[in-house]
Parts: sequence; C-alpha cells; structure tokens
Amino acid sequence: MSRLRLYTLLAASTIGVLLLIGLGTWQLERLEWKRALLADISRAIASDSPALDLTEAEALASRDPSRDFLRVTLRGTFDHRLERYLFSTRGGEPGWQIITPLETSGGRLVLIDRGFVPDAYKDPRKRPDSLVPGTVTITGLLRRPQEQGAFTPDNQPAQNLWYWPDMPALFASLGDNADVRAPFLIQALPTPGQPALPHPLPPNPAAIPNNHLGYAFTWFALALVLAVMTVLLICRAGPGRA
Repeated sequence: MSRLRLYTLLAASTIGVLLLIGLGTWQLERLEWKRALLADISRAIASDSPALDLTEAEALASRDPSRDFLRVTLRGTFDHRLERYLFSTRGGEPGWQIITPLETSGGRLVLIDRGFVPDAYKDPRKRPDSLVPGTVTITGLLRRPQEQGAFTPDNQPAQNLWYWPDMPALFASLGDNADVRAPFLIQALPTPGQPALPHPLPPNPAAIPNNHLGYAFTWFALALVLAVMTVLLICRAGPGRA
C-alpha cells in the first residue's frame, strides 16, 4: 500500500470513527432528554400531582417554550357550538378528538382537547350528554405547539376537518371569539363523573418508545468495527508495502 493510500485510508477512517462516536454521543443526550420527558409525563398524570392555575402555567410555558405536559386546572364555560374535530384513531378505530373552546372566568379563551369519539359520534346530537352546560372545572396537560408532520394531510378549516393542531388556524376559525386567547392546547385528563364521550386518554409513558440507548450502542459498535477493520487492513498491507 502506498503512503498516499495509507494516509487517505487513515484520514477517512478517522473521520468515520469520529462521526460515529458523535452520533452515539448525540443518542446518549437524547436518552437523557427522553428520560426527563417520561418523568415529567408520569408526574403530570399522577392523580396526586399538584396542578398549576392557568396564569402560572402560561407564565412558565412562556419562560421555557420547551416545557410540555404541564398539569393545569382551570374553570370556565364551554362553547359547544364551536367544536373542532381533530382526526385520530384508537385501537385502529377512526374517530375524532373533540376540541372545544372554553371561556374562563377571567375572559381567556382556551382550547380544550376533551378526548376521543368514534366517527359515528362525531355529530354532537348523537352524544347530548357531552354538551356539558354551565361552569366546569378542567384538569389537563398544557401541550406546547406542534408542527405538521411530513406525511400529515393539510387541515381543512372550511370543512372543520383538522389533522394536526395548528393553533393560529384553530383560533382564526373561531372568528370574533378569538380576541383573548391562550396560545396552547389543554389535553383534558379523566375526571370522576364526566360523560362517557368524549373519552380522555392521557399519555402513557410506557407506550412511548425510548430506544436511544440501543441506537447509541449501535453507533459506538460501528465506530469500533471501523477502527478495528482499518487497523487490520494496515497490518495486512505490511510495513514493507507502505
């Protein structure tokens, strides 16, 4: 092996090993992030977990936009006329997340994801018990804004068909009622005495994949294999051929 080829091999191998180690390190960082996220979710959905009021939660979310799954309790009145329908599935069954604006006693307008209904119960006339009148108390999770996925269809506001929670567009669809609005979605948690539909489904930490340790092992193993193969190749070439 010529010196030029040897140096080229060493340079390429070094870059490859460093790149693979970097990817492994990044996965370890993602592992710590995912563990913290799962811990936050577990605390938030625990029935004995303290809840923030709307003002406290909004202030905390404003200071740290990365915060998600903040447990919050608020009181207000639903405007069932303005239900919005977010496509979803449960156990392979198509249906809709019912998003209803709630006006708080302080005059804020908050969008509440009340839970899932099968497609056959999308029409509120088929679930009159869900149209809860008067002042209600909601405990839920403040969710940070989400982005449209690469394969997620575009929303159709004119038909009230939503495929991802585009908060500005959702509020814009409410018309004049969108003057005083909270720029986030509250995912309702199950509470005693609530109607059978919509059915809130809190996030399940056990169902959220956390494979970052395995990914990190893969990248580090590939780095080791590349380094060993480079050394063996150089040894086979022999010093006299370099």
